[in-house]
Order: sequence, then structure tokens, then C-alpha cells
Amino acid sequence: MRRLLSTIADLYRNKSGNFAIIAGAVSVPLALAVGLSVDYSRYQSSHAHLQELNDIAALALASSKEQNKKKLTELAELTIDRNRDPSRLDQVEIESLEATSDEIDLRLKGDIPATFMGIAGYDRLPSRTSTLAERAIRGNVEVALVLDNTWSMSEADPKGITKIGALKTAAGNLVKELLSDADGAVRIGLVPYADYVNVGTKYRNAPWLDVGDDYVTDPKPKTCTTKTTKTVCDKQKPTTTCERVVDGVKETYNCGGGCEAGYSREVTVAPYESCSGGGNGTAYKWYGCVGSRMPSDYRLHDKFPTSRYPGYLETGIKCLNPLTTLTSNKADLLSAVDGMIINRGTSYRPNTYIPAGLVWGLNVLSPTEPFADSDDYDPANLKPRKVAVLMTDGENTLRFNTANGRHVAFNGSAANQLNQFKQVNADTLSICTYMKAQNIEIYSVAFMVDDADAKALMQGCATDSAHYFDASDSDSLLAAFSGISSSLRVVRLAR
Repeated sequence: MRRLLSTIADLYRNKSGNFAIIAGAVSVPLALAVGLSVDYSRYQSSHAHLQELNDIAALALASSKEQNKKKLTELAELTIDRNRDPSRLDQVEIESLEATSDEIDLRLKGDIPATFMGIAGYDRLPSRTSTLAERAIRGNVEVALVLDNTWSMSEADPKGITKIGALKTAAGNLVKELLSDADGAVRIGLVPYADYVNVGTKYRNAPWLDVGDDYVTDPKPKTCTTKTTKTVCDKQKPTTTCERVVDGVKETYNCGGGCEAGYSREVTVAPYESCSGGGNGTAYKWYGCVGSRMPSDYRLHDKFPTSRYPGYLETGIKCLNPLTTLTSNKADLLSAVDGMIINRGTSYRPNTYIPAGLVWGLNVLSPTEPFADSDDYDPANLKPRKVAVLMTDGENTLRFNTANGRHVAFNGSAANQLNQFKQVNADTLSICTYMKAQNIEIYSVAFMVDDADAKALMQGCATDSAHYFDASDSDSLLAAFSGISSSLRVVRLAR
């Protein structure tokens, strides 16, 4: 380039004849043309590099589980900085960033200093690019949502949002995101769990279920006697406020009262009739509540499907809403999510038995009975991709009873109760291990969990550390479920 400019200068200084005139006429345009060509080549290189950075950053954002815009911006800046070639781009800025659960729309601007165009007043060569990265479902996906519906979900965060309210929003959003395309590629099942799981009364006569007929007990014969005395109390015990814990939730209640010792006495009254017995008897029905399979370790896997689950006849319903098997019906799923409950009045406020939820999440995804409407396991977990989302807000508070398959409170000495607690946690991990051995992908979410053992249990259940979420409040629970939805989508460039 120096030689070319020197030659043009020499020609310009040559005043002899026509050659000097011609040389003078063409030298300036020639120099400008060469300069423009150099600057244009550099511009093309810088623009191509800017588009490369735009694509790389957009794909990185779409692939991440992050939903916070500030953190997404920081991630984009870090990605750009690590991949920028200073010789091709002097500086790069994010012009705009729009992020949704489905798309990342990223626009960049950058420039390089001009070499020759500065003569015309253009000191820098600016460039702008844009990239749209999409998250889309690839192939068939089967998802089991195994969600904690225990009484502890009645607690609220500092914003006054109850745990169950936050869970309904988060799970509802996930259903909407995964079923945004009505092509049937995604099917979702819902397993609300607490102390038991409700499989639904429509399965009463299924071969995998052992439940007897409803019945009514005969009432005791009515007997009456004539009495002439009654017990009266001359001094009542004072009432006070006591505290108890129900599924990890502390609550107060009125206690005390009754008659003080030594202050009750019999008094003579006019004769009256006192009767007992009679009535209509007690009705026992099956409401869909099932326990765990009792033989060997059958409660921990889906093998031996001919071994039946026990169904329990009760005087009133003592389990929550029925599970939903795999379906692509968005309306039905959203209705089931919105209908999740954590109690039935004050008489039934359930405790936590995570293995019940896990094994029925497994059954929803299993190609064998009970439901057998899921596709076969794929060793690569691609055709279909099977996914379980396990969420809890605390630790196990019940154990397995080998005698009848029920889930009951820990009992005995403190040491005995500790061993029972360790066993139910070991059962939880065993089910997770079995699911992962079938190449089922497990996401676990610990929601407002403070206990270190409970967190460790959820981490152990997850496929890996990237599949574990520690959600400290309702906002982070929403982000966790949104991140899971994003992880189930394939990232691609749409623009």
C-alpha cells in the first residue's frame, strides 16, 4: 500500500505533458477505490464475526436454565467477551435482549476503526446483527409430575403466597409451555402425593389392585337403663394454649379443661333413661386410596406387575385428588393442577411419604401395568424421552408398615425412630436409582427446604447436579419449573 501511494504521489508530481494530466486525473479516484476496497473487506470480516458472536451468545442463553434477564445479560456479555477476536472487532455491545420461555431474541452492535474512509468523514465502521434462538420439543416426551400435596404446603412465604398456590402456578406454566404445540409429541401425567396416592375409583376391578367390597357394619343392639344419679363437677381445670406439629407445621390449639381431681361427685336426680347402641351401623367405602406392595422389595420398582397394590376401605376419604395418567389434553391437566388440595377439612391433614409419589410417578412412565399406556423404555431415553419431576417441601415423616402396606408414623424410642427415618429415605433413593437405571431422567426440586438431610435426599434423586433445584421462595420455584421446561426443549436458530 505504501508503494502504491508513493507511485501515485510521483505521478502527481510529474508535470510533463499529457501523462501528468492523466495521472493527476486518475490518481485520487484510484487511491479512494483501493482504500474503500480495504475498508469494505475489513467491514465484511467484522460483520461476519459479530454475527458469529450473536449466534453463539443466543444459543448459550437458550440452552441455559436461567430466566432472570439481568443474569441472562451477564451471561451474554461473558460469552461475547470470551469469543471475541479483537483483531476483527474493536468493541461489541448488546443492543437489545428479549427472553421468553420459548425464545431468545438477541441484537448486537459493534464497530472497527476505518482506515481510508476517514478521508470522507467516517472514522468507524459500525455493524448490527440479530439472532432468534428457539427452544422446541424434539421427538416424543413423557413427563410425570410428582408433586407434594402435604399439609405443610399450607405455609406461606414472606409475600403471603402459600406453597401450594406457588406450586399450582409453576406446574400450570410448565404444562402450558410443554403443550404449546398441539401435536401430541408431549404427554404429561400428574401424581399428587402426601401420605398416600389416590389412583381413582375407576380402577377398582383392575387386576393389579386388591380392594374388597364396600360394606356396612351391623350396629350394636340398642340397650337402655333407668338411672337416678348424675356426675357433676364443682371445679373445672383452666383452659390454655398448647402447641403441636402437623407435617412440620407448628400450630396452636386450646387444651386443658375438664374436672379437677377430687371435685366430681354423684348427685341424685329424677329417674331418666340412658341408651346406647342402635343406629345405622358404620359404612366402609373405597375412595381410591392405595398403599405400598408388601412382598419383598416390590414397593421400590415396577417389576412383577401381577403383585397387587392394597386398596383401603375407610369411613371417609383419607387421600387427596386422583392422579392423572399420561395425556396431551392441556385443559384436563390444567384443571387437575388447579384442583390440587392439601387437606380435607380439619380431620385429614396428611403427612409426607415421598416413596408413594415416586413409585406412582414410575408407574405413570412404565410400559407395564398398572397403566401400560406408556411407550417402552429406550436405553438412550430418546424414543421416547421419559422424565420425572419430583418436588417436595420437606422430609419424610411416615414409614412403611410391612404388615399391611400402610404408611404410618415413626414409633418407639428415639433411636428406633431414627432408624425408621433412615430406612424410608433409603427407600426413596432406591426408587430413584431404579428409575435412573431405566434411563428415566429425574429433575428434583426442594421447595423452601431448610433441612440438610432433606436437601441431600433430593440431590441424590436427581439425575445429576444440573437436574437439582433449590427453590427458596415462590419466585425461585417458578424459575425452577421454567428452567425444567427449557431443558426439555432443543435449542435451534430460527433467525
